[in-house]
Amino acid sequence: PQSRSAARCQGSFPHRKVVRQSMEETKLDQETISRVACDAAVLLTEAIRELTIPQHLVTCAKRLEEAKQASETYAAAVRRIAMAATVIGVYRVGETRRHFLTPWLFSEEELQHLDLRDIERFVRDSGAFETVRSQWAAHAQAKKSTGGTPGRLIPASALGRALERTGIGDEEQFLRCVRDELTPAVERVRDKVLEAHPEARDFITTGYPKALQQGAIDEEKSRGAV
Repeated sequence: PQSRSAARCQGSFPHRKVVRQSMEETKLDQETISRVACDAAVLLTEAIRELTIPQHLVTCAKRLEEAKQASETYAAAVRRIAMAATVIGVYRVGETRRHFLTPWLFSEEELQHLDLRDIERFVRDSGAFETVRSQWAAHAQAKKSTGGTPGRLIPASALGRALERTGIGDEEQFLRCVRDELTPAVERVRDKVLEAHPEARDFITTGYPKALQQGAIDEEKSRGAV
């Protein structure tokens, strides 16, 4: 059956023009979805790395500390770096889910079926999580400096409450949840994207890295030409 929109178009324009316009709109939509799939594949792959590597860092630091080959201060610094990287990875997953995955590549039900829940449910308190992220991986200050007033650090008590509310304060438990729950879900979603959009696999393995390298080369050439 003919749609009302198509009937209206045929009432105003020649049939051939309507067909051409419809084909162009379909092509544009497919190109947009393909672009989103490629972008999502890059971001999900980066998130997987950000969620996986810190696990190895913490394990290595713990072994070195137990073997008396690294000081407690060194091990604590490595854990802090690992936790900051993990927080970045968790945040990236939330941003990717919100802006690239649904509703364009997956429905909410499909993501739930793949166990990639809303990231707010994983961190328990989104406001507290934002406090931790800001302190560890974004802005260190609670208030910016002005012309005559210095900035202010986020109060330690506020950060402590945020760590407790999100579960990040229990480093081992939080990393375990990331390893056993979040990372496998992200991997499943990324694999589904690559399965449905083969061009995304080429993009993350060759297209994106080559474009990244070419951008650096072009910038170097432009500086040399000045």
